[in-house]
Amino acid sequence: MSVFTLITRPQLDQFFSAYALGEVVGFEGITDGIDNTNYLVATQQGDFVLTIFESLTVDDLPHFLKLMLHLGKNDLPCPSPQSDRQGNRLRQLNGKPAALFKCLSGAAVPSPSILHCQEIGLQLASLHRCTQDYVFPIKNGNDLSWCETVLDKISAHLSATDRELVNDELAFQTGNSPVNLPRGVIHADLFRDNVLFVNGQLSGLLDFYSACTDTLLLDIAITANDWCCDNGIVNAEKFTALLAAYESLRPLEPLEKQYWPITLRAAALRFWLSRLEHQCYPRPGEIIQQKDPLVFRHILLQHRQQTYLSSNENIFNFRSTA
Repeated sequence: MSVFTLITRPQLDQFFSAYALGEVVGFEGITDGIDNTNYLVATQQGDFVLTIFESLTVDDLPHFLKLMLHLGKNDLPCPSPQSDRQGNRLRQLNGKPAALFKCLSGAAVPSPSILHCQEIGLQLASLHRCTQDYVFPIKNGNDLSWCETVLDKISAHLSATDRELVNDELAFQTGNSPVNLPRGVIHADLFRDNVLFVNGQLSGLLDFYSACTDTLLLDIAITANDWCCDNGIVNAEKFTALLAAYESLRPLEPLEKQYWPITLRAAALRFWLSRLEHQCYPRPGEIIQQKDPLVFRHILLQHRQQTYLSSNENIFNFRSTA
């Protein structure tokens, strides 16, 4: 949601002329995120988010738009793609695919409370339940093979200590890859800046363009690593709250509980590497948001060492038993 593609007012007016949404009143770039270009556009009929897709193809994009429509029909508060006068939800702008969405109310919560963690746990379980039989043909492009490729790409930029740490974690994950875990549609990037709240109530789930079919446990781990860590420090109470809320709607299977600590490590590694890649090879753009890779390095070390557990706890006390 950084701004990589600049647009002019005449381009925007021409684009909106295909919709029955009134004239454009104003627009500005949205700085959050790192993958696509987003603009907040005000028209005579309200506020909309214009997304210009920087990497997803026109062949893949209909799957994501269809998924968001499915989630909306199942009462999940996600953006619904707008159709133009011809019924098209996907158009071209500045030579790139683009789509328009009604702007959802609310704001992201920079420092989630226990209640926020419970709410996101409930919403994630609802997402997994309502897509239980949904066929989504997009595979996870950020698997262990991807991690190895990124490491090769950025290896020269890393210290010897960090290279050793990544290689050791990759070896561990390769030797302990989960098998036969429940799979389905996962958001894969449900960070706090992709969720909106109004007066403490969740009002919007955003940015489904990393969605894929993979293990549901990975989605929980990705989400928990962001929502339940305070400035990179694991908050065990928040982890427990998120998991308890999630399990109130979809109890984890025994095998998922067994692989929970391993999956937390895998999720931390994946985002440490992606942030390192963005730091080493930043994409050109007008407004670029860089996120600190060291946050996930620190989270990974805590999960490897389980430093957040007291002497009379083990990793299975750490997760909910609901």
